[in-house]
Amino acid sequence: MLRTKRSYWALIFLADFLLLNAAILLMNYMRRGTWKIPGTYAKLLAAIYLIWLIVFFLARRYRVDSYRHYLGSIFFSVKSAASLAYGLCFVIVLFSSASISRLLIFGICLLWMLLAMLLLTLLHLIFGKRWNHRPAGKALQLTGMPKISLFLFLNDLVLFIFSFFVVNYLRRGSFRLEPLYPELLLLFYGLWLAISFITKKYDYTNFQNYYYALAACIKTGLLVAAIMSVLIFAFRLSYFSRFQVYGSLLILLALEAGLYYVYFLFKIGRIDKDDIESIEAMHRYLKQADLPQEKDVVESGQTSQPSHMKILMDVCINNSPNLFEFIRGAVDLDKLSDSEIALLSTQDSGNIEILPDRPFRLVINFERINGILWLNQYFLKIHKKLANGGYLVGKVDSLELHKQRFFKAYPRYYREVFYIFYFILHRVMPRIPQTQAAYFAFTKGRNRSLSRAETLGRLHFCGFKVLADKEIGESLFFVAQKAKTASLDKSPSKSLIIKLKRVGWNGQPIEIYKFRTMHPYSEFLQEYIYENHQLKEGGKIRDDFRVTEWGRFFRKYWLDEIPMIYNWLRGEIKIFGVRPLSRHFLSLYDASLQEMRSQIKPGLIPPYYADLPREFAQIVESEKKYMQAYKCHPWRTQWVYLLRSLNNILFKGARSE
Repeated sequence: MLRTKRSYWALIFLADFLLLNAAILLMNYMRRGTWKIPGTYAKLLAAIYLIWLIVFFLARRYRVDSYRHYLGSIFFSVKSAASLAYGLCFVIVLFSSASISRLLIFGICLLWMLLAMLLLTLLHLIFGKRWNHRPAGKALQLTGMPKISLFLFLNDLVLFIFSFFVVNYLRRGSFRLEPLYPELLLLFYGLWLAISFITKKYDYTNFQNYYYALAACIKTGLLVAAIMSVLIFAFRLSYFSRFQVYGSLLILLALEAGLYYVYFLFKIGRIDKDDIESIEAMHRYLKQADLPQEKDVVESGQTSQPSHMKILMDVCINNSPNLFEFIRGAVDLDKLSDSEIALLSTQDSGNIEILPDRPFRLVINFERINGILWLNQYFLKIHKKLANGGYLVGKVDSLELHKQRFFKAYPRYYREVFYIFYFILHRVMPRIPQTQAAYFAFTKGRNRSLSRAETLGRLHFCGFKVLADKEIGESLFFVAQKAKTASLDKSPSKSLIIKLKRVGWNGQPIEIYKFRTMHPYSEFLQEYIYENHQLKEGGKIRDDFRVTEWGRFFRKYWLDEIPMIYNWLRGEIKIFGVRPLSRHFLSLYDASLQEMRSQIKPGLIPPYYADLPREFAQIVESEKKYMQAYKCHPWRTQWVYLLRSLNNILFKGARSE
């Protein structure tokens, strides 16, 4: 049975590369009567390979599912060949390489397509019904007629003509067109109009946000540039100025991007205003709830305040339907009095200081903590306002949830690129000391990227104990309890290389150096993770969300442990031996094993890789067996265990998690 794993992309890559080279050799032989490719083709070959590589990955030719259905795979090959031709013609026209043979370029693309079709036909004949079916997951959907906006159409027409004549003026110093350029304008605009309808550029239902509108413009511009390049190269229209063609497209795209930005800025501005009014309405609602209370005091002389339970329930439901039930599941609200509850909606930590000078037992902030400039200071101020055992309820736009929403908001093929820049700006820059000051100076900390692990870790660092956290809507809500003093004696690590406090030889504390594989502040969640997630096979934490995606890769191939060589050079560890553990993890061992561990220097490669135990108890037994053997025969034990470990790692695929 044919496998469908993505690991087959390398085989597809090799086959596609060989087909391309076969097409190049065949076309060269047909034109020159020899298989030898002349040295003058070096730049052309570099362009062919580069554009083919771009087409291979952007068109996702590496996906096995793209070739499962025969007719679909044939159409896929035609599209890829057309994309290669577009790219090559664009490069040739851009660099004015008019001497290159049209037959050679189009012949290579055509032969590559035919060879791919031939190979696909053979595969489908060989594998038959085992492969010839439609990919699952998407049903055929019938869509209605696009809703064309006359305003968008007329706006596009005006901007297109304006851009064309502006470029003509920049070239010649006059708006008057040269001979044959009116025909170029008609051809150019006719092509632009046709592609705009194909890409649904004038369909206003696709204007979900600024980026979707801009994506349609970019897609149309790229297709028009590609087709114009093919026409200019195929029909030798080199007398037309490249600056006129590509300059008009660039100015048009810039004008449309600016116009759409102003439109969505105005539109979003109105939405933001409505959002602000709704928040103000919530504050007015709370204020109005106090009015009957004042009336009661005047008329009946009562001094008791109405219960906040009804108000709290209404506010929570208005903020998020399931929020009240989430809070009530973690906090006993019936035992709280009115004066012990504070409802906030602020991203300014300075507002915490103006709260009444009395101990609160429940503080709820309905605003995201992503917009708070000094987050730890904010937590510490609330910590000071809370009574011992008091609760803080807040929400965060977590990195994980934001990424999901980000990928839904942006169109396909653009979101991966956009997210890289977003991640660098809001995730990397705040972590680097050289860029941190500039980041906070310009952004004021707004929309900072915070992972779930970092948020909960900051709470534990500031003296809270997280009782519960839950994804509700598009935010992550948490309930934390004031449980201890803030960990101001500890310095949270954010750098690439971290120092971990471990128990070394003779029970002496040592600092182990490793590459960071966890989110910042993760070191303060060790106890929380263990209590809530327990251990899985191999003694690792089950569902450890503190580990980053690239951190899992580093751990799998021990790249994170490279800095431990420095500990080995300092004589704090040896190559093979029991792993140095934190005091919390060491406390899980019984007293006799803790004593035995303290008598042996820890190592980089543990006995785990020699015995491959599956459960925590088996790991403990494996270490005990190793330590007993080491006491009797140190030298022999080291070599026997090291060789067994290397055998399991190199030949049996033993890996760290």
